[in-house]
Amino acid sequence: MVQDLFDRTIRRYVVPISELREGPGDCCYFFRKNGSFVFSQGYSHPKGGLYCKIIYFPAKDGWMDIHGRRYDTTIKRVVDGRLELIPHDRQLARHFEIDPTLDPKAPLPCWAEYHVRLPLSDFTGYFDHRKSLVLAMEDYPKVREAVGKASEILEVPVERLGVTGSLSFGRLEDPVDDVDLCIYGTVAQNEEVIARIRRFTQDPARKVIEFGKFWPMRFYHRDIMICPFFEYLDREEAPLREFGVEILREGVRAEGRVKDDTHGIYMPVLLTLERVTIDGEPHGDLPLIIYDGSLRGEFCLGDRLAMDGVRLVKVRERGKAFPALLVTVSTQIKKAPGATA
Repeated sequence: MVQDLFDRTIRRYVVPISELREGPGDCCYFFRKNGSFVFSQGYSHPKGGLYCKIIYFPAKDGWMDIHGRRYDTTIKRVVDGRLELIPHDRQLARHFEIDPTLDPKAPLPCWAEYHVRLPLSDFTGYFDHRKSLVLAMEDYPKVREAVGKASEILEVPVERLGVTGSLSFGRLEDPVDDVDLCIYGTVAQNEEVIARIRRFTQDPARKVIEFGKFWPMRFYHRDIMICPFFEYLDREEAPLREFGVEILREGVRAEGRVKDDTHGIYMPVLLTLERVTIDGEPHGDLPLIIYDGSLRGEFCLGDRLAMDGVRLVKVRERGKAFPALLVTVSTQIKKAPGATA
């Protein structure tokens, strides 16, 4: 049987789902049997399944080309010839339009309310960050050059790097303008890397302004945008890898100052806030969990944050229980006057 470009490429890049030893990981693309590409975030997933977003799906009138086949996406749209992000609630609604087998009333943990739950049996395989990087560097000289330079300036060996995004399944946009780079390290190693990136972005020429906002973890190297995704080299260091939550209060207003941002560059974002007030009442120090990948690295030590419409929850994580604030979408949180970072 003659395989087309799509089949040949996916066959090279995909890893059989049976080889998913540790369970679903963060920032990982999965290939569904119906041809869609699905994205997982964080490390806490149901047994035999994953909480995820359908990112790319086959569509005869789709505006994207993936290895010769037409696709559309739930996360972006073309308006007047320009790309714009689709709001989270509309992204989620789109899932049920493109896949009527999904139940919009299926129970989900509140932190995953903008995701869907799918069984691993729905998938042919997944795209391993590091395997995909090796193949992409073989296939695309410009990727090899960009990753090699990123490795050098970030002082991270290529062996600790990977790729996500559409490059993880072999798709390189033309013109080549960005690389979604996964950076594996211990918490201490990744702290050193993010410090370097923050120094880079002090240079206005290297700052990334996209979709109307500044992205503090992204930077330009020459004409290529490097989009880092920090990963725990050892999942034991991930503080929220098996967590559940109980809602204590809905729709609260809160403020606080970032006291600890050690885990602010991962997914989910975990910060410790001090001088917290909830609906005007003082609460001392409190963890803040953010389950929106667009806010990785957004908030730093000293930033004063204001939240509206968020939840106060009790977190249960491997025998521990503690209260926390929970943000699930970027519109619920912003920097407040008085940030000192």
